[in-house]
Amino acid sequence: MSRQPPWLLWATLPAVLLVIAFGLWLHLERIGPTPVDQSWLEFAGLDRGSVPYWIAVVLAEVGGGNGVVICTALLASIFVLRRRLRSTLFLVTTMLAGIAASELLKAIVTRLRPGDQLYASLGFSYPSGHSMGAAALAMSLAIIACRRHQRRGSATQATEAQPPRMGFHWSFILAGIWILGMMWSRTALQVHWLTDTIAGAFIGIAVAVLVDEFWTLTAQRTRSPRFAQWLAG
Repeated sequence: MSRQPPWLLWATLPAVLLVIAFGLWLHLERIGPTPVDQSWLEFAGLDRGSVPYWIAVVLAEVGGGNGVVICTALLASIFVLRRRLRSTLFLVTTMLAGIAASELLKAIVTRLRPGDQLYASLGFSYPSGHSMGAAALAMSLAIIACRRHQRRGSATQATEAQPPRMGFHWSFILAGIWILGMMWSRTALQVHWLTDTIAGAFIGIAVAVLVDEFWTLTAQRTRSPRFAQWLAG
């Protein structure tokens, strides 16, 4: 079973630490918007009733709590029906871990949202839960698609002494577009600062990478051949 590239695994730690450190700085210093946050909010703001406004609203609805639960449940059901239980377990645990990490950081940082919101949003601002959910879901699906592609295209993996590393797949481009779209939506609707969305995206991507690596290592080290085969499926 292929593993994540070393550079990607190593990059997750400083990314997560940066998100936590910035959040603690916001909390301890009682910092509101940074100059970059304020400038971006003024640049990205929308007019109510415009086409971009309604596009942003649709993204907000899809990426909200109910939307994420419905999308995750539908995708998990499809994977179960196709007997791709490893993908189901990976997707569900990634989303649960991402939500837990995001909500915990929100409760610690307690950053306030922008004042003139164009779309009703409650709770604290840092990090963006929508951006986290979009990143965790998109990155999970991209990893699943990449693994599926490599499994079909490589007939020599079973004989290699060392497990192969995951390569690039076009699905990562689609994932990036979806993540950036959600980040734009949250700032364009003026319900999040730019740094909130960046932090949320970092958390979602990092959680997806780390959870995938966890299940890959679990499959490689388990003493039950049937369980290992189940995790590899």
